[in-house]
Amino acid sequence: MAYRLSSRMLFCDWHMPNFLPEVTIDFDEYFEQVQRTGAQTLIFQAKTAHGGSFFPTEVGVTNPSMAGDIFGEVCRRAKGLGLEFIAYYNMVLSWDLGRLHPEWSQLGRDGQPLRMFLYPCQCMSNDAFREYVGEHMAEVTRRYPIDGWFLDLQYFSPEGCFCPACREKFAARFGYALEPDEFGVEQWLDFYDHQVHTREAFIHSAMDRCNAERPGLSWSWNGCGNPVQLSATLHDGADYLSTEAHPPSYLHAGHTTRFCEGLRMPFTLFMPESQGSWGDWTVTTPETIQGLSAIALAHGGSLNINHVPYPCGDRAGKVPMIVWDTIAQTFEWVAAREELCRERTPVPVVACLHSADNNRLLAALSRTDGNAHLRSEAYGNEGALAQLLVETHIPWEIRPEDIALEELQRYELVALPCIPHISDDLAERLRAYVEGGGNLLAGYLTSLYDARGARRSNFALADLFGMDFVEDSPFSISYLDALDEAFRPRVPDMPLLIKDTASDRMNPKNHALLCTPHEGTRVLARIMDPVIESDFEGGRYVYHDHAPPAYLTDRPAITLSEFGAGRVVYLPVPFLRGFESKASPFLREVFRILINDVLGVSAKVRIDAPLSVKHALMEDAEGWLLHLIHVQKQTDSMYLDRFHRADPITVRLRPGWPVAGAENALTGEAFPCTEADGWTELTVPGVTDHTIVRIRRE
Repeated sequence: MAYRLSSRMLFCDWHMPNFLPEVTIDFDEYFEQVQRTGAQTLIFQAKTAHGGSFFPTEVGVTNPSMAGDIFGEVCRRAKGLGLEFIAYYNMVLSWDLGRLHPEWSQLGRDGQPLRMFLYPCQCMSNDAFREYVGEHMAEVTRRYPIDGWFLDLQYFSPEGCFCPACREKFAARFGYALEPDEFGVEQWLDFYDHQVHTREAFIHSAMDRCNAERPGLSWSWNGCGNPVQLSATLHDGADYLSTEAHPPSYLHAGHTTRFCEGLRMPFTLFMPESQGSWGDWTVTTPETIQGLSAIALAHGGSLNINHVPYPCGDRAGKVPMIVWDTIAQTFEWVAAREELCRERTPVPVVACLHSADNNRLLAALSRTDGNAHLRSEAYGNEGALAQLLVETHIPWEIRPEDIALEELQRYELVALPCIPHISDDLAERLRAYVEGGGNLLAGYLTSLYDARGARRSNFALADLFGMDFVEDSPFSISYLDALDEAFRPRVPDMPLLIKDTASDRMNPKNHALLCTPHEGTRVLARIMDPVIESDFEGGRYVYHDHAPPAYLTDRPAITLSEFGAGRVVYLPVPFLRGFESKASPFLREVFRILINDVLGVSAKVRIDAPLSVKHALMEDAEGWLLHLIHVQKQTDSMYLDRFHRADPITVRLRPGWPVAGAENALTGEAFPCTEADGWTELTVPGVTDHTIVRIRRE
């Protein structure tokens, strides 16, 4: 039977050190409140980031401040209430093991022990440490009737580990020494391959030990739902994806949610209950948690809400009642929606292709001189595209690059925000997709690198782009000018700044690509150069930031080409990161016109709504479910407001089947539909937090 993830999950993220005078929980009050919230799942710590265990262990280190068996009592009571009970294990952080087994430590290039998130960290390459973790988790699995495991901090330090175990295993795998001072891109690629392989083997080793003790456990680990991961197989073996969502990063939460949705797996977003991040010992507002809940629920996911008892002192063992009230209010709100959100699939409109292998390639490139900015290029471009699609209300998904051609062909548009290396297999699928009538949008560096990080002399997809690469612009900024009449009058008649976020002091590192269009390629905008390349150190600059536009070139900035029955828009300037840096409404309008008018996407649905209203469009046997989510922040804070956004939201539909009607799926309120120009049109009279519109087929 497939694992079914619950929608109402609680996480007691209780990282208590072993030097406190006591560590205690008021079990009666705690479980009275857990029950009141309507929670379905409880995740509780077996072993913390400090290293201590909340049960009397014979393998690891028992927290000496604890009386009795806290983990065992929590497990017993949770199971008695019929809750799913999942054990938490912090895998590589431990002050205790840092002291007891310094030989297990992750080491920097200087041979000194590393810290991660302020804690000593152990190395997953070390066989003795791997054996210790496996036996420690197996001990828990034998002794307690847990339903599953959640694994946290199974990471290498961002600096990279160069301990003896890593050096030995790297040399055995690749046939040369782990000497990073001598490395180029190819060697750094091998280094990341070593880390990916080691991490996944470490996770699966622990899983195998526990599954041998009790088959049928559920499994997930933090980060397997994170789009910055360097592996396309990190989620293998997981029953659901897990990652974090922190206010005020609502765009990131939406981006991450779409990534999880695109892998077609259940997923949960972990969110602190506090005002900031983990460990603030405060509480956020119900509106804020509900806003993140809506983002997760609309795409079939769940929210996992943190809560922590005070361990000692005058309020020892208690979670503040306002925290319980906030969780109870949120879970009541979730319960009203969860059955409308489960087991639906997105309506295919735009597919943004994601490549973990290119994340790894860019990470390797970023280790070389002058290329540190490339580390976040894939995520940054993908995130900027996500923001543009959200703000223009175009339904979209993130899908893995190995998606089959038959799946690709279901989408009206495929977007390649930043995939520097395009494999031969993906290139052929893209050619077949466009030739068959599909639309393609490609950005900047896409297809300009080979698999080992070398710059190609031309794009691998030059035939699709209708462009040949010539050279990088000598200017660190550029402007769009000579825009096609398709953009008038909605885009002002003035040069539009393209300034990338990848800056080295004041001048961005990513310059426009100067290209020559093929015959028949339509140039929709051209590059205008600035008057000079600014030299801020030498005093040769104009005004405070960047030089003004000056000289119109014949080099394309936006192009449209035809390939078979399909069309391709290519952006040889860093358009997406340029939008990210300034959030220019004019660049947003250029994007909207490119997608809606030039490419005609979407032919199925058009949504006219305020920027603060986010969307998701799902389908089932009854028709469509349109989620409208109001994510308006209080002034500039992290919190969300609760007020009625009265602006009418107009939705035009052409789903391919007759529309029988539309109504608010939560209240039953009908939305009258009219027919015009082949579209069915309805108006939603504003939204407060999360409105679900049921669009019924005949």
